[in-house]
Order: sequence, then structure tokens, then C-alpha cells
Amino acid sequence: MELKVAAVMTAPRYENTTCRNYIERALKKLQIPLTVSGGVYYGQCMQKMFEQLVYTDCQYIVTVDGDSFFTDKQLLRMISVIHQEDQIDALASMQVRRGKPTLLGTVHGGRKVGDDTMQIDFNGYPLKARTAHFGLTVLDVAKLRKVEKPWFFAEPNADGGWDGDKVDDDVWFWLQWERAGNSVYIDCDTRIGHLEEMVACFDSKMQPMHLYPSDWLTAHEA
Repeated sequence: MELKVAAVMTAPRYENTTCRNYIERALKKLQIPLTVSGGVYYGQCMQKMFEQLVYTDCQYIVTVDGDSFFTDKQLLRMISVIHQEDQIDALASMQVRRGKPTLLGTVHGGRKVGDDTMQIDFNGYPLKARTAHFGLTVLDVAKLRKVEKPWFFAEPNADGGWDGDKVDDDVWFWLQWERAGNSVYIDCDTRIGHLEEMVACFDSKMQPMHLYPSDWLTAHEA
């Protein structure tokens, strides 16, 4: 690959080896080096890895989550799109939330992408968003240099709690990204996988079925 691209990912002490194998396979095919941080504080790990790249000759940072499934062709498309489209400063893949039938990301107005109240016209061009995710996202390093630090920061709600109107580290990044005048888009043609745990069991008619762990527990505690 002629462009200068580097990938970053945080990882827990123990991880899913199948996912990791697919991630490394895709990056190896594109000859993109991967830096993995194993620290416990997500935001601090991400910022430190970004800082290691932001003043190098790296042109694009690819962020990866350890539970993402994607191919080299999908990532190559994303890099090509962001490199060709001047108005796109960050490009996220399309990824489903775990346990919810919506997509990761919000548009202006705070609505989640994919909400029933929101009609989206997928016309083949990336969807302009306000916040995205880091499951598989490409950032323009030149635009990152404009963003005020801290790049990642968790902010509690007005009552000091961690629900409701709290701001998580990853959302904080996108708000800072927007304040710097940068844009973020979601590529509707790059639909990657999101690893989830499922419980395989038999229903009352002895037919195999799959449930989320929380749904299985609810059904058996009723």
C-alpha cells in the first residue's frame, strides 16, 4: 500500500483468538502495521497510541476493536474512499450494536442511526454522522492534529452518575472531533461483523434456538 497507514487496537488480558486472527489476516494482506495496547484504561490507551502516530509521516490511522470481523477488501475500500473524498475527515464502517437492532453512531440531533423514528436514504454515498465508533474506522491524521486534548475523556451526568446523559470516552472523542471542525461519515457499503455471545438451546418444541445471554437468563428466571 502506497499510503502511510497504521492500525491501533486495545485488547483485554484475554481475548477471542478467532477475531484476532481475522483482524491480523486483513491487516497483513494490506501490509498495515498493528499496535496493540493492553492497558486497563481504554481512553488513555487510545490517546497514547494516537500520540505515537500523530507527528509521524502516517497519513491515516485505522482503529480496530477486538470484537470486529472485517476483510482486507472492506478496509481497502474505506481507505480509498476517505483518501478520495476531501469532505470526509473520518470514515467509520457500518456495525450493529451488541444486543440491539440499531447501528453504532448518531446523527445531529442525537438520534441513533437506525432508530425507527429516523428514515435514512442509503444512496451509495457515506452517511454524515455526528458520532461513530472505533470498531473499524479510518481517521485523517492531519485532521487529528487539529483536535484539542484530551482526545478521550469520560464525563458523568449532572448528578455525578454513569447513566442517562453521561459521556463515554469514545463519544467524547467525536464531540472534540466536531469542535475542531472535522467531519465523520459512516460507510453504508462497508458492513462489518460484531462478535456476540449467544446461548444455543432447545425451545419447548425441542427445536434449536439462539438467545442473547440476558434473554436466556430472563426466560429461565421467569
